[in-house]
Amino acid sequence: MKDMRSALPYIAPYFAFIAVGSLLASIPGIAPLAYPIKTVLTAGLLVYWARSYREIRLTFSPVAVGAGILVFVLWIGLTAYLPWSRFHPPAEGYNPVRESLASTLFFAGFRLAGAALVVPVFEELFVRSFAIRYLVKPDDFSSVPPGTFTWFSFWGSIALFCGGHKLWEMPAAFAAGVVYTLVLYRRRELADCIVAHATTNLLLGIYVLLTGTWGYW
Repeated sequence: MKDMRSALPYIAPYFAFIAVGSLLASIPGIAPLAYPIKTVLTAGLLVYWARSYREIRLTFSPVAVGAGILVFVLWIGLTAYLPWSRFHPPAEGYNPVRESLASTLFFAGFRLAGAALVVPVFEELFVRSFAIRYLVKPDDFSSVPPGTFTWFSFWGSIALFCGGHKLWEMPAAFAAGVVYTLVLYRRRELADCIVAHATTNLLLGIYVLLTGTWGYW
């Protein structure tokens, strides 16, 4: 790679979210606050490097919202209704319900905000901005225009996206990866991917809160 510093704003938030969450979750007294802490930290990194993300433009497409709704439907369908139990969500997951209403609202609010506002940004920056361009030109990814298509980068980025999910999520993650990547190729706007991803995560979060299926979290 020509300049590792140009890749850091894309790589650091992604792995910080994963690493900090794993580290804090192993500490009994801090574990309940792992998600809020890693969400705030990752959001801080995104703000710090905001000027590096020139490919994110303030633009909006109803198609991106529609794609996000489609992925939500596919996510539920491919995890709740496939005949193989290995692809079903676990019975337990992140449960934000606490003894007091204030605590419940705090943890539920952070989980929903993190999933809908923070995760889509750093994940799309890492997978469909950095990785997909890196797979086109590893020695100088930043010279590759966003949305540049090659079969290798298309399938490689989808494989990477799937790799960031659990085994039971694989069919749904694969479908989501395909849809989000096609959204990118449609207008070559990373903002469309972020909006689609955020729509999916918001709807999934609302679904989890309404149904109590915490395994999705």
